[in-house]
Amino acid sequence: MSTDPEDLFPPKPGGMVATARQRIQDDVTRLEQLGEAPAEAEAAALKIDVPVMERGTEFARARTFSVSTTGANPVVELLGRDPDRRYAVILALDEPVVISFSEQAAQDPRNVVNAAGLSANGFTLPVNVPVPVNSTSVIWCTATSSTPGRVSVMAFSYA
Repeated sequence: MSTDPEDLFPPKPGGMVATARQRIQDDVTRLEQLGEAPAEAEAAALKIDVPVMERGTEFARARTFSVSTTGANPVVELLGRDPDRRYAVILALDEPVVISFSEQAAQDPRNVVNAAGLSANGFTLPVNVPVPVNSTSVIWCTATSSTPGRVSVMAFSYA
């Protein structure tokens, strides 16, 4: 025995489903008055134009940064703001790092001592754990060790 979902969950009068159905019926009536056959009028009323954003070709880029608390790069901007970025992957190769979403958070002194188990102002990225990023925002990296460490980034964007 099959039950029609309309019987179990009837549309609320004045609700979204009832309003959409009434608009379609109004469009069909208007198109029939203009001389279209009922089948064509209903098909025309149900047609929904969905805007499609054209994207350019995809391109990829990769870079490896060296970071160290005592070196020239204790804080590095790994990814700049990119509204065309599809996704990126970040990987710490040698030492844990802290990932932040603002320069101010990245420069927080608590990040440097994070390797000692203290709190950080960001996301602690352990070694050899790739992190996929589905964000178009700026991403910063802070070193947690005086030993130089490498952080690799792959980003995929639309041209």
